[in-house]
Amino acid sequence: MANAKEVADALEIDMDNEVRMLTLEAQSKARRSVNVMRNSALDVLGQDGHGRRYGRHTASTPGEPPAPDTGNLRRNWRQYVLAQTHSKGANITCRLKSDVPYAPLLEKGTSRMKPRPFKERIIDKSMPEINTIYDGLR
Repeated sequence: MANAKEVADALEIDMDNEVRMLTLEAQSKARRSVNVMRNSALDVLGQDGHGRRYGRHTASTPGEPPAPDTGNLRRNWRQYVLAQTHSKGANITCRLKSDVPYAPLLEKGTSRMKPRPFKERIIDKSMPEINTIYDGLR
């Protein structure tokens, strides 16, 4: 018959394995989620504007997401999935970040241009599918 220490050790091993499996599952879901955000960014930033025309380009109006011109903002996104494990489990962060230096200027506006916000729209478009992805987390 097993003594209390052997039982406790076996339970600890089982718990460690369960935490490891949940962490891997959550990381996988985070990667899927950041892909959903990337696809939403492509959709949100792919809409034509309703403002002034400059040759073939129609600009966005204040309050609209930036209308595509060169496509740099649509194309240049970096996806991150960061996992930090600790004794109580793991913290997993997924992040989508623009590599374009003028993205914050479009989002917040400048003294010469009113904001062309896009972050909240990307989040709002992404969240229903991301919630569905995480619904199945055990």
